Amino acid sequence: ILLTYILASSVDDNLSFLARASVQKSLNDLKNYIDAQSKITVDPLYFGHLLLAKERIKAPEKAKPTQHSAIPPGAPIGCEW
Repeated sequence: ILLTYILASSVDDNLSFLARASVQKSLNDLKNYIDAQSKITVDPLYFGHLLLAKERIKAPEKAKPTQHSAIPPGAPIGCEW
């Protein structure tokens, strides 16, 4: 889920240049980490996880984070505040 939000942020035109640059740096660091881990892991499930993450990083525009609806105004039902 975190990777989805980071990828979506990397292509979000509403973010400042500095914020997008920071996200790009983080994605590059993550890609380098994935490359290093892929060379040493012996767990096939973890290796698959790394491959999937690496593929997702190649197409950040496909990341679709969950859109949450706005909370209605006022106190929650049952609260007397």
